[in-house]
Amino acid sequence: MSSIPLDQQLLLALQACALVGLILRLWWNGLYRIYPRFFSYLLLTLLQTAILPFVPYSSLTYGKWWMLSEGLIVCAYVLVILELCKVLLRGLPGITSVARRYIKWTLAVATFGSLLLLGAERAPLSMIGHFFTCERSIVSSVTIFVLLMMLFLVYNPVPLNRNVITYALGYGVYFLTKAAAIFLRNVSPAWSRELRAILVTVSTGCLVFWLFALNRRGEIKTTVVGHQWSPETERQLLLQLQTVNASLARVLPRS
Repeated sequence: MSSIPLDQQLLLALQACALVGLILRLWWNGLYRIYPRFFSYLLLTLLQTAILPFVPYSSLTYGKWWMLSEGLIVCAYVLVILELCKVLLRGLPGITSVARRYIKWTLAVATFGSLLLLGAERAPLSMIGHFFTCERSIVSSVTIFVLLMMLFLVYNPVPLNRNVITYALGYGVYFLTKAAAIFLRNVSPAWSRELRAILVTVSTGCLVFWLFALNRRGEIKTTVVGHQWSPETERQLLLQLQTVNASLARVLPRS
């Protein structure tokens, strides 16, 4: 029988219900075809949530299964960000190609900056401790890239459908919370249980947000986020953006 604390069992049960509901909604609405990597990430998370409670919490087996499942989920993060980049810049293949090419540089720079903070951490010199450090580096990298994408969209009046905005907002909140939680957990291991509860709560909130906000109509209705430019300025910015995109599309193959 699992020895996971009762409060965490309840939170995980709520998260599992939200995951099942969101997966069914995406399947029913056909959105899993539009966001296949996001859908795969949800399936992996549901699998982890469903299996781990049946593994003895304090055993070595639990730690191994957790690292295996969490490692797959972390890999899914990178694939989700590539997908997010594609849907955010839909209609701008030249700029999309450049962004996808330089994601690896963003990851590398962010990982290096994250590793510089290791001196402030007291992560145990164990396999799980090293795993936490690597996970934080990747999550921090992903978070920085999402923020850069948001800054780009704040300045440039790119029309986006409602589902894409919902998709991006949920991941922005989730990745910021997870990066902060992992760092604080490494700095203060005594707060591990509380931080885990906060992370599960925030992730469940994001799932519920997606559950109610993602739908078929969200693929049709478009809007512009960020700075409210005048119509003339917006037209000029879009023209410049399309000119840059066309130039990049001519010299770079699509990635």
